[in-house]
Amino acid sequence: MAGLRRVLLLSVLAVAVEARPGRAGQPEPPPVPPFRLLPPLNVTLPDGTVRELFEGDILLSEEQRLSRKGLLSQTWTNGVVPFVITSSSSGESSVILAAIAHWEAVTCITFQQKPESYSGGPHVRFIKSDGCWSAMGMTNSSSGQLLSVGDGCQYLGVVAHEIGHAIGFFHEQSRGDRGNHVTVVWDNIKSEMAFNFQIETAAQWLGVPYDLGSLMHYGGFGFTSNGFPTIVTNDILQSGLIGNLEGLSHRDKHLASLMYLCDDSCSSPPTCANGGYVDSSCTCVCPPGTSGATCQTVTGTYYEAPCGDQDITTAGTLTTPDYPNLYPPGQHCVWIVAAPAGKRVRIQFGTFKILYRYDVKCPWDWVTVHTDSDSIPDYVNCGTELQNQSITSSGGRLALEFHSYGGGSYPTLQTGFTASVTFV
Repeated sequence: MAGLRRVLLLSVLAVAVEARPGRAGQPEPPPVPPFRLLPPLNVTLPDGTVRELFEGDILLSEEQRLSRKGLLSQTWTNGVVPFVITSSSSGESSVILAAIAHWEAVTCITFQQKPESYSGGPHVRFIKSDGCWSAMGMTNSSSGQLLSVGDGCQYLGVVAHEIGHAIGFFHEQSRGDRGNHVTVVWDNIKSEMAFNFQIETAAQWLGVPYDLGSLMHYGGFGFTSNGFPTIVTNDILQSGLIGNLEGLSHRDKHLASLMYLCDDSCSSPPTCANGGYVDSSCTCVCPPGTSGATCQTVTGTYYEAPCGDQDITTAGTLTTPDYPNLYPPGQHCVWIVAAPAGKRVRIQFGTFKILYRYDVKCPWDWVTVHTDSDSIPDYVNCGTELQNQSITSSGGRLALEFHSYGGGSYPTLQTGFTASVTFV
């Protein structure tokens, strides 16, 4: 497998998350999605102390670091989270308040803003430091606990993710049942970063099923050493789900409801079916793919299917959405081609124009090619790297993925690709 992989450079550089200058003749690309970069190993706190970040963006207290106990005891009293936006983070106040409003709109947790001088009890202090990170759960300190919204973290989904840690959420891929849903590709992880992928046996998810679309789930390329994925979904059709930065998923909201007893005031709560839950309004909140007062009617699936075609058995042509026009943002397409018995699949790319590679990775848009049935790709490419190139499967099956970044409003910059499918 490793011998088939193609990548132009072999190391990953830690870079600031800022808008990057366009190359000659190209518009300026969108900001690099922050969870696809290498976060700092350590951060310097306002008092000058240097602390190690756990799992890339969690600042554990000394007690948490030593005991690693479950965090239900560290939920915020009565679901009320006092917070301070410090002067250092005043420039980020709009996205901070938007992320807070998002949590308040879909959970029973409430937030109370306090003046910067506040020291009347536990509270979250939003600061601007290196990177995006937060303390975990309520730490019970009257001096407050820190949540950093550094350069490049000014996305609603990123700030909402860090607020998730502050109210007691671990990363989704830390669950003990992750192996049923994703595979950690240890060979692609920087060796000093491997500890970030350990399973948290002490954390509790209260019976809520694993959610690939959770706001708390790592994306596929976190801590990569070579530009290839560090986490892949076991089902290739679900590969576009991880790394969600759009907002809380249904199961995120369900977990918050259970942690904070949102239905506690309901005298006769309904019984919700098919993964629904009762919220503070004493009615069922239904997951995607269900409807009805108690979510009793199944209308579809929980996860949205990708674009593309997963049952290709004849020769033909594949193109990105809207080709030859600019492809839209926020797309994830999967094509799966099966050759006749005794044959192999050959993909011959013609035009190939994807937003370019930056600092080894393809941080915005990319194409991956799987030359066999393995969920780990053999090629990760962008720019014009596959222009007029051909790839042949190692067996009778080949899968092709296309991803365009959708973490905010920006103009799509490229037309994508066209590729012919033949059997050899």
